[in-house]
Amino acid sequence: MKKFLKLMKMSSSVAIFAHEKPDADTIGSAVGLRRILMAMGKQVDMFCESDIPESFFFLEEAKTFNKKFGEYDLLISVDVATESMLGKYKDLFLNFSNTIKIDHHLNGSAYAKRNQVKPYSACAIAIYDIAEKLKVKIDEETATALYFGICGDTGIFRNNNTDSYTFFVASKLLEAGANIRRVYNGFFDKKTVPTVKISSSCLLYAETNDELGYAILKASKDDYEKYDVDPENDLLGNTPNTYLSCGYKIAVILKEKDDAIHCSLRSKLEYDVSKIAAIFGGGGHKNAAGCRIIATLEQAEDFLRQAIEKYLRSR
Repeated sequence: MKKFLKLMKMSSSVAIFAHEKPDADTIGSAVGLRRILMAMGKQVDMFCESDIPESFFFLEEAKTFNKKFGEYDLLISVDVATESMLGKYKDLFLNFSNTIKIDHHLNGSAYAKRNQVKPYSACAIAIYDIAEKLKVKIDEETATALYFGICGDTGIFRNNNTDSYTFFVASKLLEAGANIRRVYNGFFDKKTVPTVKISSSCLLYAETNDELGYAILKASKDDYEKYDVDPENDLLGNTPNTYLSCGYKIAVILKEKDDAIHCSLRSKLEYDVSKIAAIFGGGGHKNAAGCRIIATLEQAEDFLRQAIEKYLRSR
């Protein structure tokens, strides 16, 4: 850790990388770390393989991703479990002389020159720890970004990865001025009429298996067009949770995108959907995981159905 912190202190220009198809934790962690390093007088830019959805723009600095790539002393990835999640920046990152990975996924790969991985409930907690060790005061904007990251990966403190240290850090961020109403109103509670309609359609036409206790939801390209929803900003990831609240063990939504079928899996406490996602090269957490399947929507549905049934029957 001392070498890790020394490298950050010595670097005058830093590039921070979020993972492709960004979520709340990678965006909150990137913005939070950027502000911490800028408070130390560093020049800091942020990059991501994907365009940043407007849903993240309640954090003003989320608008500053993907400017022109410049000259940097240090590259840092946040919440990026594997190098493939860096997308078009993978080779650049792997070939750079000074790189750091900050993450909380224990099943990732050690692709950076220095890898700092702790099994926290969110990567944003690791960023908080760094600020404490660097003795950088966390201001309101930084606290809000990190609180957002924690909310994202804990399901707003409802997932079973939420532990006592999660609440401790959240309380410290609140003391630092984290604007929780801005986080909830600006992201988690924010919906549009088209999103409500496509979510309702996915729930209405879901395939359910009452014997084994799972549900499969689908959003096709036709659905995105019918309801005028941007496939890259659909906010459908947690839609399957509705079926969990109805007593189902596992629920998944398949989203038909141009590059692949994107799958978001959710489960009740004792069921580990990261094992199912791993079959298809994905991963994540025990109760919230994801993967991509290059196939038709119908084929992907069949593949996942078989994997879910095999997993549930084995239990």
